[in-house]
Amino acid sequence: MFYAPKNALFRRVSRRKFLELGGGVATALGVGSIAVGLNSTIFRSPVQAQSSDAAKWKQYDGSKLVFMSENTPPSFAIRDNLQAFYDLTGIEVEILTDDLPVVQQKVGIDLRGGNADFHLNYVQDKPIGSPFADFYADLTQYTGDDTLPQDPEGYGDDAWFENFLTACGVYYEPGRIVAFPYDCAVACTFYRQDLFEQLSKDFEAEYGYRMEFTDDTTWQNVQDFAAFFKKVREGGRDDIPYGYGQHQGSFAWTTQLDIQRMLFANGQWTEFDVDDKLGAKEPGPTKWGDEQSVLIMQKYKDQADVSHPDNLANGTLELNTVYQAGDIAMQVQYHEFAASIEDENTSRAAGGKTAYAACPKGDPEWIVGDGQAVNGCNCGIGGIGINAAASEDLKRAAYIFAQWAVSKDTQLHVLKELGGTPTRKSVLEVEEVAAARNRPTSMPNALTFEAVYDKGIRDPNFVLGPKIPEANEYHNIILTEVQRCVSGETSAEEACEEIRWQVDDMHDL
Repeated sequence: MFYAPKNALFRRVSRRKFLELGGGVATALGVGSIAVGLNSTIFRSPVQAQSSDAAKWKQYDGSKLVFMSENTPPSFAIRDNLQAFYDLTGIEVEILTDDLPVVQQKVGIDLRGGNADFHLNYVQDKPIGSPFADFYADLTQYTGDDTLPQDPEGYGDDAWFENFLTACGVYYEPGRIVAFPYDCAVACTFYRQDLFEQLSKDFEAEYGYRMEFTDDTTWQNVQDFAAFFKKVREGGRDDIPYGYGQHQGSFAWTTQLDIQRMLFANGQWTEFDVDDKLGAKEPGPTKWGDEQSVLIMQKYKDQADVSHPDNLANGTLELNTVYQAGDIAMQVQYHEFAASIEDENTSRAAGGKTAYAACPKGDPEWIVGDGQAVNGCNCGIGGIGINAAASEDLKRAAYIFAQWAVSKDTQLHVLKELGGTPTRKSVLEVEEVAAARNRPTSMPNALTFEAVYDKGIRDPNFVLGPKIPEANEYHNIILTEVQRCVSGETSAEEACEEIRWQVDDMHDL
């Protein structure tokens, strides 16, 4: 979702170059090939249901596909393992990677233009899936096709972790699946356990309770921890970092996710009265501006006041760098970042100093009415989908790659190679993965699995939405108004009312 290893970009296609190509220029690769899109070709050898598995895998031998993906660990690890897929199928796959906002733009141009230059797309749930769901092929027409190779574990809800298939693959109506869960970035708490142990007695003397993280640690506790760290540091202890940092910066979606966790933790508040997992094309009036949203906006502002002084400049990537540098003691971060945190060559928080816990819980005093306090957790579930504008044979060939890319063996390879984040349940059942949950470990992301897979993604803690066609416009509204409030330009009530007005206006209400 967000983490990009060093020197891992395979190839970038600039927006200017993409437009120069017209979104439809093709290069044929071999005698008898058919030009079907940007640097792509298709060959087909007919197969029957009774054909051998080898024949089904090889039916598009000599073809070439193009996959446009965010620069995430699975894409890099799969890129480095493409020879295995080529040997199995004879299909060449070109993987193009870029930052998520750029991918969203390029994919959007291609999907709406109907050119199918990118046959396979990285379908991030809200930024890409929500606005473009109607432009993807329904994968259910291929999952039951016995002329295609199929994963023995299947593709139903039970094959994936709870909520994952719906998160990235189902939009606005049940039944139609437009993407398989490809990777995930789920929020959990990263904290400096060594510093907590060092300062716990001083904290307890001042606040009357221990400084520790449990499943019952609330957002009020986190605010107390952050205020304490800030006071110690600003009292002359330069060796003590600031306590906390928020996801601000310029990436609108992650700012929205950051405040959404606190909103949902306190009473399971959501932005609209719709099915949070399916979303809605017409969600109706927003609940922004109600008493609960105003209360949490103020609490979020209070949290910002005791956070790192560069809070507004620290987006998700920057925030993780600040934590690695030893400049903050806590962050709610996406679990794919654990691999970088545990790298002793680059991180001052490595070597057993960092512990991982569920996201903070809501505080009963922060809840208006009788809502439930939960460990509000959210995510980005990146799927892999197929452009519906592609030819039928191209979609079939793309399906072969898509189901291979999300198989147990491929996901296990990704986890081992680059610290990926599995979406199939069976990966966590592998003996060496189960052992990697505890230190010492060769798979550092596995240190987060209890906080993420055992707790965070499970109901009632998990919130997904809003899945709406205007998701990206919504994220930008939240970014602007939250940061105005955090910087002191507006009050919490004014910020929430401005969000309400803009969101309802966006939906012509």
